[in-house]
Amino acid sequence: MLDKLQNIMDVACKWGNKSMGTSIQFPKPTKKSMVSSAFSSGIISSVMTFYGLLFKNIWVLLFGGIGIISSVFIYRQSEKND
Repeated sequence: MLDKLQNIMDVACKWGNKSMGTSIQFPKPTKKSMVSSAFSSGIISSVMTFYGLLFKNIWVLLFGGIGIISSVFIYRQSEKND
């Protein structure tokens, strides 16, 4: 899925470069940056989930759970990019 997003951004940058005469490139994330992003997102999301459970705040719990799912998705995508 991230590959499709990167392809869309590449096409948009090429179109913009051609239209405006610029040379902008969309950076490709490295495996190291994706793993560190997944790790930091997982820690923050875990803290949010714990806070939501502890103080019975449903919205913080919901966003923490979504963040954990997102960090797992990012980590799995980094393993595919080997």
